[in-house]
Amino acid sequence: MHYVRRALRRPARAFRRNVLPRLFRPTPAPDIATVRAVRVVGLLSSASGIGKSARLCMETVEHAGYAVSCANVAALFDSDDRLPIPAGTAGAPAGAPAGAPAGALAADLSIYHLNPPMLLLGMVGSGLRSYARSYNIGYWAWELEALPREWIAALPFVHAVLVPSRFCRDAVARYTDKPVLVVPHPVAAPSPSLRPDRPDAGGRFRAVQIFNYGSSFERKNPIALVRAFRSAFGDDPTAELVLKTSRGDRHPQDKDRLVAEVADAPNIRLIDETWEPGRIDDLLRSADVYASLHRSEGFGLPLAEAMMLEVPVLATNWSGNVDFCHPETSFPVDCELVAFGDGHSDYEQVHDARWAEPSVAHAAAQLRRVRADPAAARTMAVSAKARLEAHLERHSYERAIATLQRVQAAPAPGTGARR
Repeated sequence: MHYVRRALRRPARAFRRNVLPRLFRPTPAPDIATVRAVRVVGLLSSASGIGKSARLCMETVEHAGYAVSCANVAALFDSDDRLPIPAGTAGAPAGAPAGAPAGALAADLSIYHLNPPMLLLGMVGSGLRSYARSYNIGYWAWELEALPREWIAALPFVHAVLVPSRFCRDAVARYTDKPVLVVPHPVAAPSPSLRPDRPDAGGRFRAVQIFNYGSSFERKNPIALVRAFRSAFGDDPTAELVLKTSRGDRHPQDKDRLVAEVADAPNIRLIDETWEPGRIDDLLRSADVYASLHRSEGFGLPLAEAMMLEVPVLATNWSGNVDFCHPETSFPVDCELVAFGDGHSDYEQVHDARWAEPSVAHAAAQLRRVRADPAAARTMAVSAKARLEAHLERHSYERAIATLQRVQAAPAPGTGARR
């Protein structure tokens, strides 16, 4: 099955890039002076970050008082991990198949939690009638300073773009005069665990990283974290690194590279499984530090989730996560900006870009610093949570919708994509 999927990728990309845009027509923006109902389209049952962001959007928009419907298109993109979907209050019931009837209250506004490579197909799969009559917003997370051609070509089919960070906003705004607003993933502190405060930690110092192999192995850069951990603690049995991954079966070469890097290290655990959200929360709670030596992030959702659990955070000091990973509330890792290079299919149209190369030596020093003074690290983590909550409140979906209403009432001169 893996080889069949790989063989179909090239013709599927060609159709997506060259045929679908010719079949679509941009729609005029309807009046959104009054917004009662919001539809969320995305990979709602997927364990990926983009799936999590769509579920968070549903929950937050409903909490703000809007009627919420959804369209789950995860199966359309072979990303259905059968995770539970929040119950909507209007339109197609949560978990309904793509294209299900829209229900009694048609959406005034649709938010597509689909990056441009998925956008047009997702619009087809979730219903072109809804696309034609609603104000359409793309929620896009991107990790580089320049956009691929396919992303630029998708701009005519949305009326506005929401992004999770200032880093993403600056990248997208270079190419359009349409509104581009920052709305971070609305991470909330989960309910208290029924398990111990540090489940399964066994009294050891524990560092954790969580990632999906499909999100670009080079970008997530777990090998650098393995090297930093080994440099900091060697084979010390009282220190442990847990790398919680998923979808390794679809990226066997990357998985083999990580396994080879870990080799026979007795204090590094690799877990390649899809977990329910509560189990992920328990793993984060058990950590003394959540560590990410990424080369670039559009936001850094696991970092924010760890902060909301008051877990100390160590991360590369560049890209989307710097909106909330401050030197006063986290452990930033020095980095050098270098020429971008990644063979992942998401980046094949990107040229002349850059990303970060985090310092393994500085990361090792920061890991030792966290371990040397756990009380100070936890105090910092409490402050980090409060600061992140304030950041999320300032940039909520509700405020973004109000801003879009004001922009529409007093439109700025010039619209459309800039080439």
